[in-house]
Amino acid sequence: MEDVDSLVRLKFYGVRDLANGWLAEKAVALVQSYSSGRKLLSLNDALELHNALEFEKNNIFPNFLTAQDHTELALSARESRRRVASFFSTIEASNLKEHLNKMDFQYADDLLRLIERHGVAKRVGGQMLFEALSDAALPLEVMLADRQFVNRNDRKLREVMLSDAQNGELLVRMRLVKDSNPLYHLPASLSGEDMQQLLSAYIGSASPHLNYVQAIAESNDNDSFGLTPKIRLEAKKRHKDLIEELLAAKRTKTTNTYHGLRLDPEQRKPVIDRVERDENSVSYVRSFSEKYLLSSMDPERILLNFASVVGFLERGLLTMPSFKGQLGALRTLLISGRDAYPRGSAFNYVDALTLNGTQFYSDFLRQYSIEVEDSVAWFFREYLVDKFGAANFYFAASSPSSSFLERCRHISAEMESIARQFSLYCDEGVLDPELLQMTSTPRPWAAIPSFTERKYLHRGSNHNCDRAMHLLFSDQSGMTYISSELKASNFVELITENEVSYESVRPHQKESIDWLIDEGLVAVDSDLLEFAQPVQVLVLSDINNREAAAYGHYGTDEASAALVLMQKGWLEFSSTLLTRPEASYFNYFLNKSEFSDGPDLRNKYAHGTNADPGDISTHRQSYFQLLRLLVALTLKIKDEFRLAARAQPSTMSETP
Repeated sequence: MEDVDSLVRLKFYGVRDLANGWLAEKAVALVQSYSSGRKLLSLNDALELHNALEFEKNNIFPNFLTAQDHTELALSARESRRRVASFFSTIEASNLKEHLNKMDFQYADDLLRLIERHGVAKRVGGQMLFEALSDAALPLEVMLADRQFVNRNDRKLREVMLSDAQNGELLVRMRLVKDSNPLYHLPASLSGEDMQQLLSAYIGSASPHLNYVQAIAESNDNDSFGLTPKIRLEAKKRHKDLIEELLAAKRTKTTNTYHGLRLDPEQRKPVIDRVERDENSVSYVRSFSEKYLLSSMDPERILLNFASVVGFLERGLLTMPSFKGQLGALRTLLISGRDAYPRGSAFNYVDALTLNGTQFYSDFLRQYSIEVEDSVAWFFREYLVDKFGAANFYFAASSPSSSFLERCRHISAEMESIARQFSLYCDEGVLDPELLQMTSTPRPWAAIPSFTERKYLHRGSNHNCDRAMHLLFSDQSGMTYISSELKASNFVELITENEVSYESVRPHQKESIDWLIDEGLVAVDSDLLEFAQPVQVLVLSDINNREAAAYGHYGTDEASAALVLMQKGWLEFSSTLLTRPEASYFNYFLNKSEFSDGPDLRNKYAHGTNADPGDISTHRQSYFQLLRLLVALTLKIKDEFRLAARAQPSTMSETP
């Protein structure tokens, strides 16, 4: 590479790049200098000038330019574009390799684009151009990003891809991970069998990336992309081996996480959570009061205990789903399969405690000859009739003598029946058993209706709302650190737990603070920052934490604040039984309609692809996962009837 290129050259990374503001001045200076007679001495000069011209093309200018400056810059840009075109017209077979040997690889994508635009391939020949680019080590992924180049070199690119097992990683990054790049183009001649061969070679290679192997295992079957059950099984086994190798390495230090439950005969509070730590482990222990559980053994109290003591429900929303706001910036940066359910530490914590809690509480009740399913059956057969006059609902509990395999098959079918019953009730206002028998197709979990018009609040498609949520709650907002004494995980925490003066705010943060002030969320009182509308911030916090808010559970102040945010276009109402994250949670455990890596419990037990009947431990685990979903669905329906009775007392009254 030529010595002059040891200097940092200008690069345009897109209209949203944060560096555009301070690079624009340099771009303008470059355009003006070349239009005034400066010569293009190398390929890198031409590529840098092309990048400078992208600033002008996208109207990214320094703030100090006048209208006259803009007019003159347009003329300079026209002349500079002519110079770039003239330079590329001089590239021919005799000097092609010399130019490429000195190329700055940050311009690789620009090079292909300009080669196509200025007809270089026609002058030097397609075969020679491909060989020269390969000899210059132009990255394969750069080649695949240019559709015209891929089409022109289809067969050659296929051969290159199949020649190296590591190119299987490129396939994964192109299609199988979250935030895959849709701009890559595969050679048309690369068949599904070719890609299966490449993925298999990558899985079996000496050092495949652990997370990419996991992404293959978590993907949905797609024969046209080489994804077959056999390939996914290879990836699953290889992933297990890689994990074992990682843990066996002496240099790897791990922290073990444990989740425990205990029954305390002397404890007063219904439930207490503790965290116990030592050098190599963290234990999350949930303690239940034996006296309290023994005092609440009737069916209604049992369901309420699942909601509050086992921890299924908070203010009408399930606690168990994965929520984007809980993942954090680090988790979102980790590689995960494109179709995988997003699971972070918060999800894993609640999942372990609620699943173990379901099993623990069920076993506790069974000591007193009480089955949880019987409480569910009581709710549908008696409670809905007695409290709300909603007749004809039914649920048939499993036989206490049935195996866990039989219970899993039974409860899967009964849960679908409950969903159909409730949907028909919402549509018709009554549950007609004969009409129910004629409606065999179940609705997707996200499409089960509600008879509460304003059931949930969730974010609308609004840029200002997105910006406010980012500034208030994100750990990557740039608003979390002022000094070593004034720092927090997000801006809301920073303001609520500290006295922060407006003058102490760093210069780069003041524009965002001023914007929040203009939006009426933040105020300055005696130079101290405070929330001008704290209730609105609380509502937005609910949306951030659970991706929805149960409007019917709000008091007067919260409801008023929510309506203001809705009128601004920041929030919207929806009317379904489940929120979007809740529906996704059901999909994750029950089917593969949305995610590729879930237990697929409904389909496995409905279609006979479940574990060996003799594997009692696996079926027991599946049963408690299904029982947790059944109780969660029952609690959501119970909450639905209570909210509707409160909103429409004249048509649906809740009797004491």
